[in-house]
Amino acid sequence: MNNQHSEVISKSNHDNKPGFFSSKRNKVLVAAGVVVVLFAALWIWKSAEIKNIKKVSEQREQALKQRADEVVMQADVKYMKLIAKPYVWAIRTEMMRGNIDAVNMYANDMVKEKNFQTIMVADDKGIIVSSTNKKLEGKGFATVGNGAYLTADSTIVDKVGGNTLAVSSPVMGFNKRIGTLVFNYSIKKTNW
Repeated sequence: MNNQHSEVISKSNHDNKPGFFSSKRNKVLVAAGVVVVLFAALWIWKSAEIKNIKKVSEQREQALKQRADEVVMQADVKYMKLIAKPYVWAIRTEMMRGNIDAVNMYANDMVKEKNFQTIMVADDKGIIVSSTNKKLEGKGFATVGNGAYLTADSTIVDKVGGNTLAVSSPVMGFNKRIGTLVFNYSIKKTNW
């Protein structure tokens, strides 16, 4: 009987042992662990969401920059066409008079303006009669530039190289073409 009594006591002692969650300290530790896990999960989720938002934002920003560059290019092309017309009118009169010195003067003044590079005028035979690069004078334009410019009936603006526009415009006399104006203009760089 003594043995039975000790077994009962030991069973009751075993049954009275406090469980893991019966201690206040253990409950606090578990609660703190759950909070940490929740914060970690929330942080990971938000980090992934922020990364996705940044990616979408960068794509939109790149698209806006590309569109802005296109708009600037279109404005430059329009600007070049507007400049070519009065320039052609001015040199037309001088070419009809045979006053190439005045044509040279116009070119030298214009090339001093920001972003203008080489300015050339070819006669009706395609020979360069005026150029801000004096080494080109007397040469056939087709050997140094696009020969198609010599026969074009309207102002042409082409992008050549990375950031240069080539502008050509016919110089018309009373009833025939007397020459061709060609100049290069450096496109403004956008700093996005």
